[in-house]
Amino acid sequence: MNDIVAEAVAEFGARPGISARSVLVTLFGDSIVPAGGELWLADLIGLCAPFGFNDRLVRTSMFRLSTEGWFETERVGRHSRYRLTETAIGQFAAAETRIYHRRAVGWDGQWTLAFLDGVDRTVRDAVAAELRWAGFAALSPGVLALPRPGGAELVARAAASSDTTVPVATARFEDVDALVRSGWLTDSLGLGEPAERYRSFLERYRWVRSLRRATIDDGDALSLRTMVVHDYRRARLTDPDLPAALLPADWPAADAYRLAADAYRLVSPGAWRALGASTGLTVADAPPVRFP
Repeated sequence: MNDIVAEAVAEFGARPGISARSVLVTLFGDSIVPAGGELWLADLIGLCAPFGFNDRLVRTSMFRLSTEGWFETERVGRHSRYRLTETAIGQFAAAETRIYHRRAVGWDGQWTLAFLDGVDRTVRDAVAAELRWAGFAALSPGVLALPRPGGAELVARAAASSDTTVPVATARFEDVDALVRSGWLTDSLGLGEPAERYRSFLERYRWVRSLRRATIDDGDALSLRTMVVHDYRRARLTDPDLPAALLPADWPAADAYRLAADAYRLVSPGAWRALGASTGLTVADAPPVRFP
């Protein structure tokens, strides 16, 4: 075991902001879905053990995720097997595109606005959460904004399960440059949180670039990849993906993406081997292309 990696894994699991529930979501999205999307609870417990998550904590976390609609459970005797629900599959697919791929955001000045003020509060919170996954940000408490046209389909999909209609409009702001200079627009779109998360990610994982693949055993590779994706995901999914014209000059997203990509490529061969050895899952001959 690489001592540096082992220390990082232990620190990760003990960090106050890390929950078994969230790490399990990362494990499914990054490792289990590409390998078939189903796994026995006992294998999940084994994958979480390096982070210090015990049997009871993993069981409780999976039970809660299931009651929230993320997973379906299949009972075989005394054993449980988990798979994503149809709703969760769609959410994971949308998140995967945002996490592993950086797109150049061209912009013609148009916004998609979703108006949630008149929507029942419980429904509003659920719709808002899904829209944030898709790149919307809160322009005001009742208005979510996506800095491109064509977001009406995303809004309709987010509201479909509740049989609620959310009003949508396409709009342009006059003198966007002035709004950017004033700081009002970027503050309203909540850039502070993703910027802090990106910078924290860069500080936390710079050391990975000094590692050599031969010094990392397969189990450590899987744990390290899960950590990197988890922390990068938490930054990436709070980023509203604004066009360059709306971003501060020192925006750290590109640097964080490059570091995540370097780390992912370094450890992925060993991580896939470890997943197969510990769970029996196999990845297709061509593993998913990530961080291209």
